[in-house]
Order: sequence, then C-alpha cells, then structure tokens
Amino acid sequence: MNLQPLRIEAGWHVTYNQFYEVDPVIGFESYFEGSSLLMLQNDLRLQLIDVQWRPEKDLNGQFELQVLNFVEHFNPKTNSFDIDPNWEEPFFAFTTTSRLTLVDKLEDLMKTLPIFKDPRMILTRGVLDPVSESYRLRLKENGISTELINDILENGKANIQNHVLDHKEMTRDLLLRFTKDGINKKVKNKAKQKLTSKSFQSSS
Repeated sequence: MNLQPLRIEAGWHVTYNQFYEVDPVIGFESYFEGSSLLMLQNDLRLQLIDVQWRPEKDLNGQFELQVLNFVEHFNPKTNSFDIDPNWEEPFFAFTTTSRLTLVDKLEDLMKTLPIFKDPRMILTRGVLDPVSESYRLRLKENGISTELINDILENGKANIQNHVLDHKEMTRDLLLRFTKDGINKKVKNKAKQKLTSKSFQSSS
C-alpha cells in the first residue's frame, strides 16, 4: 500500500508518516492505529500539524487534525532545537471522515496558516533570557505593579522593556519613567511616542 500523495509547501517537512492511500474498510483496520498518522512541522512558522484517527482501528471513526503552535529549546548536547508543542490549546482543529477532504485541508493549511511568534523573552533562537522572561510571566499573571516596573527598569533588558510599554495597564507616569530610565534610546523614544497618543495626553 502506498503512502498518501501530498503536496508539501516550502518550509514544511514531514516528521512522521503512516498516512496511507487507503480508506477505512474491513480488512484495513491496521492502517488506522497508533498515536498519530501524520506529523508536519514548520520551524519558521513554529507550527506542527498532527493527524490522528480516532477511535483507533474503529472503521466508524474519523480523522482528527490539530494545528499546534510550539516554542523551541536549544539543546547544547545535540546542537539542535527541541520543540514544545502546545497540546493543551490547539490553534486549529478539524475533523472529517473523508481522506481526500483531509488532503485538501492539509494542503490549504500549509499555504494559509499565520506565523506564530514565540511570546517568550529570548536571547537567541531557543535560548531564554531567564530574568526578562521571569518579568514577562509576572506581568502576565499579575499585571503591572510598582515593584515589577522597578525591577524591569533596573535589571530588565530591552526586550522586556519594549514589551511592557505595550501593556494595557501602562500609565502616563510610568511612560515618563521610561523616557528617562529606559535601557536605550529605542526604548526611551518608544515611551515618548506613546506619550503623544491621545489616550495618554488626556490622562492625568
């Protein structure tokens, strides 16, 4: 039995393939078992497409497709990047009982999926900036506080300072602090530009 023909778009590569050119009929149950049938990965888009058949070996089941955003972790032992897909919150999900409908959906997704941007504070690809990332997580969990802003201005790199300037809880007084104490000219100028917006001009 042949593998299912599939037009792979530039940037995507097959990391696992047990997706055969066969439909779920009696005698072919073994082609519809296992944790996954097909996995496609795009390292530039930071996305993984996973295809399963559920329930396994049940001819009355269906194909289940998930698009998972992922982040990368540099592995110095292998000098490569390990991926950490977000299985808990798929970016997109699709089900069908038709193999050919699935093929059409796969080929369309590889063309049209938006790029996922790693939200973490990183030094280089796959390498976290631990201090700035700890501030980002505090900001995400608890919002802006005087203590956090003090820490970011004293110890945070440009990445987290730029990030916090876009936070919905940013105030005029805090922006003024960044115009004076920002880590570099780019951060200071960004704070100055935000001060010229109507929302901050009208705030006291």
